[in-house]
Amino acid sequence: MNRRQLLCGSTTAITAALAGCTAIATDSNGTDSGSDRTISVSHSGEVAAEPDLARIRTSIEVTGDEPSTVRDELNERADELRDGLLAAGLDDDQVTTDRFQVRDRVDRRRADAADIDSEADLEQFTYYEGTHRFRITVEDTDVVGHVVDAAIDSGADSVDRIEFTLSDDRRAERRNDALESALDGARAEAEFIAAEVDTTVVEVQSVDTTDGRVSPVRAEVDEVAEDTADTEIDTDDVTVRATASVRYRIG
Repeated sequence: MNRRQLLCGSTTAITAALAGCTAIATDSNGTDSGSDRTISVSHSGEVAAEPDLARIRTSIEVTGDEPSTVRDELNERADELRDGLLAAGLDDDQVTTDRFQVRDRVDRRRADAADIDSEADLEQFTYYEGTHRFRITVEDTDVVGHVVDAAIDSGADSVDRIEFTLSDDRRAERRNDALESALDGARAEAEFIAAEVDTTVVEVQSVDTTDGRVSPVRAEVDEVAEDTADTEIDTDDVTVRATASVRYRIG
C-alpha cells in the first residue's frame, strides 16, 4: 500500500537580543589594583544573510506482508526517484540516502477483534513498513520548487522538510561580519563602563570568540497543484551569530 503526502513546515526565523556581561577586576584585597585593573565584556553580534543552499528531505514509504517484498519495492521505487531527479538536472552526489528502514508492525485492531492473547498467534496479523528517505542538496535555491515537483512526479510519497541555510564559504564570510559586530559592541560597552568609573580603556589583553551559529529557516510548502509548472517556495534570510569575550586593561 503506497501513500502520497506532502507535509508542510512552518517558517521559523530565530532572533535574539544582543546581551553583554561586564566585570571589573580588582586585586585580592578587593581594591582597585591601579594599572592592573581590567574590564571583561562578553558581547554577541548577529547578521542576516540570504541563503545559498537548500536541503530537501523526501521519502518513499511501502507496506507489505513480507520484508523482502517491501525491500524490493523500496529499491525499485528508489531507482525511479533517483532517475527522475537526475533527469531534472541534479547530479548524482546531490541525492543521498538519509535513512533506510524495514520494520515489522502488528495490526492491533484486527488482533483485538480476533481476541488474540498469544504472542505467537500475533504473527498472522504482522505486516512490514519500509522507508527510504533521501536528502537532496540544492545549491541554486531558485530551483527548489522545481526539485520538489520532480521528486513528487518521480514517486516520492512525502516531502518532509525543506531547510535553507548557507554554504561553507558564505557561512565563513558572514561569521566574520557577525564577529566584527560583536567586537564593536564589546568595545563600546567597555568604553562606556570605563567612563562611568572615571577611567579609560587602554588596550586589549585577551579575546575569546565562539564559532558563528547559523539559524536556518524552513520553508512553508503549499500543496502541489496539478496545473502549476512549479511549486512556489518562499523563504527568509538566515541569521548568523557570533560572540566575543574581551578583557581590556583600563587606566
